[in-house]
Amino acid sequence: MAATAILWGSAFPAIRIALDGYAPTDMAVLRLATAVVLLLPCLLTGRVSRLRRADLPRMAGFGLSGMTTYQLLLYGGERHVEGGTAAMLVATSPVFATLLGMLVLRERPGVWGLGGLAVALCGALVVAMTSGGGGGSRTGMAMVVLAAAAQATSFILQKPLLRRYSGMDCIFYGSLFGLLPLLACAPGAAAHAVTAGWQQSAAVLWLGLGCTVLAFCTWSRVLSAATAATSCLVLYAVPVAALLLDAALLGTLPAPMAGVGGLIVLAGVAMAALRRPPKPQPEQQPEPRPEPSGRAARPRERERVSS
Repeated sequence: MAATAILWGSAFPAIRIALDGYAPTDMAVLRLATAVVLLLPCLLTGRVSRLRRADLPRMAGFGLSGMTTYQLLLYGGERHVEGGTAAMLVATSPVFATLLGMLVLRERPGVWGLGGLAVALCGALVVAMTSGGGGGSRTGMAMVVLAAAAQATSFILQKPLLRRYSGMDCIFYGSLFGLLPLLACAPGAAAHAVTAGWQQSAAVLWLGLGCTVLAFCTWSRVLSAATAATSCLVLYAVPVAALLLDAALLGTLPAPMAGVGGLIVLAGVAMAALRRPPKPQPEQQPEPRPEPSGRAARPRERERVSS
């Protein structure tokens, strides 16, 4: 769990470093291409399952929303927003996932879910109203919030797929489908890779290797070793790791009001994650059936013998 939080949290300062030499489209192309190339041997050796034709539209939607749209919006937003502030805004993705679950999957979040939804949205509003002083522009914050909504959409699309595919399967096919609409930008990304500095190129490589492949591998281990409620604690720790890494590597901190709003967001998400256990219903004992009489039983026995 700690490794997953650090890997995902390191994406936000890495994005800020890479933006000095790459455009958002270049970063998305190189990050997804790195993930596809690293996982391609797993497909050839059978560790990645074959994609069924019936699941192709949903997997493509997962890749376009969770890989293409999410990364382009996040990278564009981080041009004007610090990594720690962006991480706190991305933490609202479970809120959007709750809304989409109500509308699409007909899920019922309950009183705690709706209350946490309102609290987290208020926290996001506080962060969005903070401009300057280490917070960032409102346009950049709006792009990061839209990125969180795109990530939540990918969660809803991915949820039924996890019944038939592993996490490695989803990240490979998601990266592949997310890379397809960006292939037109591949020549420009390759040209920037030649002229960019080694720090920017190392940051992009880390986004593909550490923040995508390794992070999803450790995340799969968390899901297999812990309950869903315990696994969600990783999502709460990502903004904390991003803030610490952003301060250590770049020396930047969010504005005080942005920090307060981020804490409100995390409190709302934690509140929405609470689930009251259902009340145990008393088991109803089946009523004993009356045994057939001897006269009524003889014809049935004869029928069984004859059959």
